[in-house]
Amino acid sequence: MSFIRYKKIGQQEYAYEIRAYWDPKLRKPRQKSKYLGVVVDKEKKIFKKPEAGKIKTIQEKFILDCGDGYTLNQFTKNIGLADLLKKIFPTKYQSLLALIFHRLIYPSSMKQVGSWYEGNILRKLLPETDLSSQRISELLKYFGSEDIQKKFFKAFIKKFVSSSSGIIIDSTALPNQIDIPFTTWGYGDGSIDKQIKFLFVADKESNMPIYYRCLPGNISDVASLETTIKELSGFCIDSNFVLLDAGYYSEANITELYERKINFVTRVPASCSLHKKLIENVVPTLEKPCYATILGKKRVLFIKKEAVDLFGNKAYAYVVLDQERKSRETRDLLLRRLDEDEENILEEKMLKRGVMILISSTEIAEAEIVSTYYLRQSIERLFCFSKSDLNLLPLRIHSQEAMQGFLFITFLALYLFMMIKEKLPKKTSVEDLLLSLRNIKCKVFDDDIIIQEQTKKQQELLQSLDIIMPKSLGI
Repeated sequence: MSFIRYKKIGQQEYAYEIRAYWDPKLRKPRQKSKYLGVVVDKEKKIFKKPEAGKIKTIQEKFILDCGDGYTLNQFTKNIGLADLLKKIFPTKYQSLLALIFHRLIYPSSMKQVGSWYEGNILRKLLPETDLSSQRISELLKYFGSEDIQKKFFKAFIKKFVSSSSGIIIDSTALPNQIDIPFTTWGYGDGSIDKQIKFLFVADKESNMPIYYRCLPGNISDVASLETTIKELSGFCIDSNFVLLDAGYYSEANITELYERKINFVTRVPASCSLHKKLIENVVPTLEKPCYATILGKKRVLFIKKEAVDLFGNKAYAYVVLDQERKSRETRDLLLRRLDEDEENILEEKMLKRGVMILISSTEIAEAEIVSTYYLRQSIERLFCFSKSDLNLLPLRIHSQEAMQGFLFITFLALYLFMMIKEKLPKKTSVEDLLLSLRNIKCKVFDDDIIIQEQTKKQQELLQSLDIIMPKSLGI
């Protein structure tokens, strides 16, 4: 079975014959494409290929990196993000896309964006782009505007956020020495630094980022929850479930969630009286077969559920004991403290080892509570990808408006990163994809761009993203 697919690039439209077939090795349907030529008459299906030898008589002008830029640009179109950005930022969307693609392909200092852009096919695909240093600074300040971002998120959430399964909220510290009001001394990631806070909201079902906030470094997690929920409500995200880390646990926040009828799961901080009470009453008798729960294939946890009063509301506490973790932590404790602490103090500390206490506003099966809480790891991965794959740190921005714009571009790059990652084979990273596709070059002539042949691996990567690499691009 075959059909014709048309692609418009620049002012030229191209035709490809697409033939579907069954791949017995992969046990799934695949497609093969055959270039038919430039469209002369679409209705009559008349196409014209370049005459043999014609290109060889034209002088080659220069060679560009092609595979990575073309793929990102086409993928962004395919998922509808390019159209959304074009609608919201009609005169600036090409520059915005170039900045987003730069963070994915070559996440270096902003002052190097122009040099990278000149060597990539994106200079032809996104020609209405000025990436001089002064222009980049202006763009960052423009996209950092609160009004601009509100306009974007209103349209973005309406188009791309459809799940009502719940949300995950967490934040990370971004240490920096930028002299702006948002950079203040604060505690985060185990240390005290001058920093800003980068708060993420992710969809519980898809694990995709759907919103972010930038906060001063001295704003604690516990103080940011109410405002975050109100802002989400303003974008019509009235979730019925939220998953939180222990940093958001407080009487005010818990009461707010109950009043808004938002169910939640969070971890109880060790400093709370409820934590101490459950440790003393439950842990000594927890290691019994009746409380054993198998997580995955080889992990065994002891979990006991207790109905508790949580600031005047009914809730369920889950005392979770991991024997393997308890063994490691107890050994480390004794090696450090055996000669320092009295025996009764050591016994109290040993009771806490390997224990985690979760609390939920609704009753959840013991076998599911830990898996539910571990969905938080999806946001941890978002932070990891932002800092490592997208080189979020160190921050090299020197004004608050530009910093807000830079984080906006990082958010969009991360969203695109996650969308691509979902499509790739499990053992292939986005970095692997872009490094492999960067080796696909194109030769630029006066009136055409000829794309070089792809290896089998490159073709397979392109197929996983449902992208067909053309043989030429008209100018």
